[in-house]
Amino acid sequence: MSQPSWRPLVLAAALAAPACRIESPPAAGEGIAPPDTAAGEVAFRLEGPNDAALVVPVYIDGTGPYDFVFDTGSTLTCVDPDLATRLGLEEQPVGPGVGIGAGGAERLSVVSIDSVRIGRALVTDVLACVVDLQTARRFGLEVHGLVGLNFMKPFTITIDFDREVIRIVQPDTALRSVPDRSRH
Repeated sequence: MSQPSWRPLVLAAALAAPACRIESPPAAGEGIAPPDTAAGEVAFRLEGPNDAALVVPVYIDGTGPYDFVFDTGSTLTCVDPDLATRLGLEEQPVGPGVGIGAGGAERLSVVSIDSVRIGRALVTDVLACVVDLQTARRFGLEVHGLVGLNFMKPFTITIDFDREVIRIVQPDTALRSVPDRSRH
């Protein structure tokens, strides 16, 4: 089965251990927009050819929401060059990275993002690639970036296609919500 041609696969050996930190979301009024739901659930939309892309609202450095593809095939979180410029994201002096997508291989620049938030899930100090999403737009995806594994890895993630929500929680929170049946 072939992958959708709009999906950039990020091959960046120099970025194998990108920096990021997980933090509890700040209280409302502390400079970041309020969480989308108290339960850690965020609504998504299916878009693109065959509804193959899960699009979620993402807050970058407290601004947004911006539509991003929730992309388990992307190593890094990525932002469109226009959004990186608009937000004044600083390019980082990191080793060479190469992105491979529908347009072929291209050199990637890397930026530092103070915070990325989806619902109540917040990650700080995120390195993100800057990738042109023109090909995605040709397929009908009007998105500003991709949520990659460097955002997802610290969380327990459940995708509920029937309800069209993604539940993103820290693993200790997920364990507390499952009843302990071992004592019965």
